[in-house]
Amino acid sequence: MSDTDQGLGLRELKKRQSRIAMHRAALELVSEHGLNGVTVEAIAHRAGVSTRTFFNHWSTKESAIIGVLSAGDDEIAERLRHLAEDQGPQQALRTVMREAISSAPIDAGLRELKKQVMAKEPRLHSLSTGNLHSVQTEMVEALAEVLEGEDAQERAMLAVQIGFAVTRTAFAVSMSRGIDLGTAFDEVLDRYDAADGIF
Repeated sequence: MSDTDQGLGLRELKKRQSRIAMHRAALELVSEHGLNGVTVEAIAHRAGVSTRTFFNHWSTKESAIIGVLSAGDDEIAERLRHLAEDQGPQQALRTVMREAISSAPIDAGLRELKKQVMAKEPRLHSLSTGNLHSVQTEMVEALAEVLEGEDAQERAMLAVQIGFAVTRTAFAVSMSRGIDLGTAFDEVLDRYDAADGIF
């Protein structure tokens, strides 16, 4: 069990394992049959879940294939708004980013399979990019609402972009060193906070 898994309750752990099983099934099926040859029913069947369970986690087969950001952009933005009231904008953004990556698989083999599938199916890249842009836009708007000052929108945009840069770096560190993604995220964030030590 990974460090990320240990921090989850039993119910959340089962949900995470179910999501990863569906993500794996989706990638395997696309690798075998191509994107057009895969259905939601086939993914659910291979993962050992019902189609109803599938739609509790994913809106489309493509979202199961892409697989990282689990919530919809509205849900993530709403979570950010809610947490900002309790934790403040900076900590709320960090919490939301860490939660978002917690659904990503740590299995190097699964990551490699995803890389192969994304290379094989270029349409998935545009969907992934579009989804990411939509999530970022909603997060910027949510953050700008809780920041004060005329430059709130610009500061929110910068904060979200930095948050995603930290996340991308955490993925790279996790893969290169073979460590848990949550641990990598915390390490990268610590380095960012101690910026004098980077160079």
